[in-house]
Amino acid sequence: MKRILCLLVFVLPAGRGALGQDYPRAETFLGYTYVRANSATDVPAFSANGGSGQFVVNFNNWIGFASDLGAVHNGNITGYHIDTTVTNFLFGPRVAIRHWGRVTPYFQILWGGVYGASSTQVLIPTGTPTNPIVIPPEVNPLSTDGYTSLRAKRDQTAFAMTVGGGLDIKINKNVSFRPIGLDYYMTRLQNYRSGQDNNQHNLRYTTGFNFTFGGEKPEPAAPTRACWDGSNVPLSQPCPTRHLALNLSAAQTQLCPGGTVTITPSAGLPDNATYQWSIDGQAISNALSMEFGTTGREPGVYKVGLRVTVPEYDEATTESAITVRPYTAPSGTLQVSEAEVLLGGRVTLTPNFAPGQCGGALHPAVFTASEGSISGNQFDSSGVQFDPGTNAEQQKTVTVTATVADDRSSASAQATILVKKPAVTLAKRLPDIVFLSGNERVNNCGKRVLLEELKAIIESDRTGTVVLVGHVSQSEAGNVDLDQRRALNAAAVLSAGEGVCYGFPAAQILVGTAGAADNGIDYQAHFCGTSVIPKSKEMHGYDVNENDLDAKYRRVEVWFMPTGGQLPASVGAYKDAVSLSVSSLGCPK
Repeated sequence: MKRILCLLVFVLPAGRGALGQDYPRAETFLGYTYVRANSATDVPAFSANGGSGQFVVNFNNWIGFASDLGAVHNGNITGYHIDTTVTNFLFGPRVAIRHWGRVTPYFQILWGGVYGASSTQVLIPTGTPTNPIVIPPEVNPLSTDGYTSLRAKRDQTAFAMTVGGGLDIKINKNVSFRPIGLDYYMTRLQNYRSGQDNNQHNLRYTTGFNFTFGGEKPEPAAPTRACWDGSNVPLSQPCPTRHLALNLSAAQTQLCPGGTVTITPSAGLPDNATYQWSIDGQAISNALSMEFGTTGREPGVYKVGLRVTVPEYDEATTESAITVRPYTAPSGTLQVSEAEVLLGGRVTLTPNFAPGQCGGALHPAVFTASEGSISGNQFDSSGVQFDPGTNAEQQKTVTVTATVADDRSSASAQATILVKKPAVTLAKRLPDIVFLSGNERVNNCGKRVLLEELKAIIESDRTGTVVLVGHVSQSEAGNVDLDQRRALNAAAVLSAGEGVCYGFPAAQILVGTAGAADNGIDYQAHFCGTSVIPKSKEMHGYDVNENDLDAKYRRVEVWFMPTGGQLPASVGAYKDAVSLSVSSLGCPK
């Protein structure tokens, strides 16, 4: 209803201006009607076809009173074989807009009633002794294979209304063709199941011919001229102004410092158009396009406006926002694959940097470290310096830095790596094994060192390593490999695994040689006897005299290196006893 009132207010000025024009005093419409019925409950939607007629009495050029009579029919609603006929009788105001010569749109709202009648076939078994059904004489049923056919019928009258409009196209003075009449069609037929009134929200379409009667004889038309929109106006009046569609186009609306962009208006503007460009309301130029530059402008949003004026057109204005973005440097973090590493270990460096703003693409990261070295993205801790005189565990924190640059500046991120030098486990020194001059046999005193003292230590650390370093005196220098043979014999006593020999793995015995040099290792021979421990019984001729000053050069150093320990520094080169074929010696006597 509010929309109809608004429409009446809208057309009222047009109607007053057209009171002097010709209009029909009465109209009659005949045509086809289609209704799409939609129930408010559980009755399926269906379509119905029929016809309708309208009679209209016009009070003036734009308003009249309409009566609408019509009926539609559907003989089989959604397969249920329900025969339905709906008849409407509606009345109400109609508004016609007779602004154009041949085309007349109209709008209306009608109220009234609707009569609905539905029926369906009912088959009843013919009466039998067990089912005595008596048909009244006044009923004339049809017999169908033992059944009696009747029709069940229901009809009712209810309120109805329509809201809509249509379009009439004039063929001649008295006949018009109506291609479309479209209405919202509300009916309030009672639901058969619930017994209550329900609103049905339907759609009604009509088409047909409208016949007009009466009307004043039109006055002679004043001289007119044709306008661009197809209308005609008196020669003394200007044509309606045209609407000017105006838009701005720019390749980009966000610029970095130093950038420029050309802004152009939409295509298709008349050649005689006048342009006025502005930035933030300040007039700039009258050119066909404008180049917006960032030089001298602070970061922020600038409103670029354009006003276009053309004769016989409405003045058009539009604007577009251009943003000058500030520069920001890149930023990021540096991740390390390990926060702690043993001396000599490697750590992978992973930079995570995001570009800033207006700085261009990021260049590859450059790495530096406070100690150690970096190759590619790998930090090598081998070069980290620790106190060489300290055997305890040492730690040092190394700072690594990743620097990433763009075209204007750079940014850095740091991470720390804890480098640990484990505590040094020193090898344990045992008494030297002393040999007779020019001899390589391990005497009983030496076997006691190997099979008693060293064996006890080995039993507590089975994964340790035995180191044997052979020596010779200057007087024995011509005896080739005597120092190695002495050390190998000692290794055989430890590893042969037969007789009196021990079965320590030969692969865990390292053999080195020092020749006639002492390599800074002092002489430690107890000759297998002290004031507390008696001297071992020795085979005849193999007892070494304690007063033999040259004996300290005819020896084998005996070391036990615990698991993870550090080799003695007396000799630089070692070979394991397996590679020296110690097994071929058997168990020395």
